[in-house]
Amino acid sequence: MQNTINKFDLKIRNFSSALDEIKSFVDKFDCPEFSIDLSSLNIIDAMKVLMLSSAYHYGRYPDGRIFCRCMSDEIISLIEGVAISNFELI
Repeated sequence: MQNTINKFDLKIRNFSSALDEIKSFVDKFDCPEFSIDLSSLNIIDAMKVLMLSSAYHYGRYPDGRIFCRCMSDEIISLIEGVAISNFELI
């Protein structure tokens, strides 16, 4: 049986809408693993979305994973220093 990852591309510049969209996606689909594209957000909003969505996803899927795509080296270096166990940079 092949394990598939639900693809969810976040291409919103508004922090509040992005978080609502992620919550809706997690509630609607059975997604212990999914990918998220934060490359369209600024560094502050990307960090907020990552931290809050990670906590929300962990509450539903403690063994789940979020695969995160970021375009900015600054965001990547900040994320690498944060101790969140359920996400991985891709």
